[in-house]
Amino acid sequence: MYNNLKAEGGSGIELDLLELPDLPELDDDEDFSKPAAVQIIAPEDNYEQVRLSNILEDLDKKMKSGRFLHTFTAQIEEINRVIKMKYASTRDIASVILKDVALASRVLSIVNSCYYGQFSQRGVTSISEAMVILGTEEVQQAAATLLLFEFMRDISKSELLKEKSLASLMRGMMAKEIAQGSKYKEVDEFQLVAMLYDIGEQIMLFCDPEAYQRIRKISETKGVDRELVAKKLIGASFSQIGQGIVSGWGFPKSVVDCIKPFKEFATDPKMLTLQNLKRLVASFTDEMCNIDWRKSEIVRQQQIEDIVRRYSNFLNIGISGADELLNSSIKKVENHAKVLRVNLRNSRFDRNQDVSVASATFDQSQQTTWQSLEDRLLWIENQIEKIEEALVSNFKLSELLHLIVTTIYKGFFFSRISICVMNKSKGIMAVRFVLGKEPERFSKDFQFVVSDGDDTFNKSLTTGLDIIVEDVSDKSFNSRIPDWYIKGDFANSFALYPVVVEQKKVGLIYVDWDKSQTHLFTDQIKYLMQRLKSLTVTAIKKSRQASKTETG
Repeated sequence: MYNNLKAEGGSGIELDLLELPDLPELDDDEDFSKPAAVQIIAPEDNYEQVRLSNILEDLDKKMKSGRFLHTFTAQIEEINRVIKMKYASTRDIASVILKDVALASRVLSIVNSCYYGQFSQRGVTSISEAMVILGTEEVQQAAATLLLFEFMRDISKSELLKEKSLASLMRGMMAKEIAQGSKYKEVDEFQLVAMLYDIGEQIMLFCDPEAYQRIRKISETKGVDRELVAKKLIGASFSQIGQGIVSGWGFPKSVVDCIKPFKEFATDPKMLTLQNLKRLVASFTDEMCNIDWRKSEIVRQQQIEDIVRRYSNFLNIGISGADELLNSSIKKVENHAKVLRVNLRNSRFDRNQDVSVASATFDQSQQTTWQSLEDRLLWIENQIEKIEEALVSNFKLSELLHLIVTTIYKGFFFSRISICVMNKSKGIMAVRFVLGKEPERFSKDFQFVVSDGDDTFNKSLTTGLDIIVEDVSDKSFNSRIPDWYIKGDFANSFALYPVVVEQKKVGLIYVDWDKSQTHLFTDQIKYLMQRLKSLTVTAIKKSRQASKTETG
């Protein structure tokens, strides 16, 4: 596969050398920005190419030591050959897929799953029928995708590799949705590039886990890009390894050339080529897929905001759009996982674990941290001091809001707290962060049209006044509670803290609690909530002023 670059008479780099078991600790002043020192050889010999070729040869031998890889290589090369045929017929493609009965069965399972929808009571029973319903490209892409996923899953000897194989599947789905939504050309290649984006890391982790972990450790401790560390230690970056392997599998050059990280963020968006756009989308989806669903909603939202901000010059995807993309993709992964019998539990894609762990953590802290009411109030006061100190220094708005939200949730008796923000384009107030009961359902159902109406929610925003509703069935409030709130079966007791900045309706802090705990809402608690709301408004004001100063 790589013999055209093999050094004459050379034996290659054996894998036991790649393992680097006795690699010494590197000096703190080691400069990873410079290439590794290499032996000086004749200029006519392309040392770097030869070294990469030797590394690829050894990795290829290691992979082919397993029987499965022979089957995979033959299948993926054959499917790639058919895909590249300009006038490939349905029969040509079906014949390749049907060579593997198990593959054909999985393709039909995916087609008949809820991801694509039910097409009839009996379901789709043949590959040819699936092509008529979905289209030839959709089915051949599903086959290639499943083969890649099966390969990645098969080599997954560690939990890290299992998560990486799931991330590959998810990246492909996200990239395809972005490409279709933006009407990019060569949509299928966007999906393939995203799926194969970190294949070099996966191959290295499979063939030499010790060397991979060594590279990862040095990268994290020294804050240096893994590509540079890999190039320094083994003579080839992960992307170079990935490109070499993918090329050997028969993928077109337009895909192979895109299997490398996107770093050109200073490029003029108008000058971005289609090839670099594929890399950009793959890089974006890779960062999105690295978001850990076991973390709290607030942490995930912060990560989404940071990612969207970095890519905003190139991709027309706002925070809400990125959030929707992430949620729709994780649902597709969950559905595929069921069909393929992959257990997501305890992986970073486990949404159920996120809800239960986050809730359990906060519930436990509420139940066990406080020895007395005085302890609780003292803790809240200390937190408020931290927030005030942060406000007089250079602070990051998302981190400060995170501190305010967790202070309210952990320090008070509320069952749920949510930060809602104004969506100007849609004219609605929608959930941005939520902690507490049923976070998913609440995030989906809790939203309302902002208007000059006299219902409780809009009244609070219009007047800027805090409103406490101890019981929605109370006649004094009943007529002003909007229908959407009643039908949504939300809490009977809640409070609203409008966030109005320079007479503009910016957001809303919503808290609710069990009606039996209303007696805990003392004047002191009300005062503390007002202080925290005031700090929220101040933080947003200062953040806006700082932003205007920077852009002015």
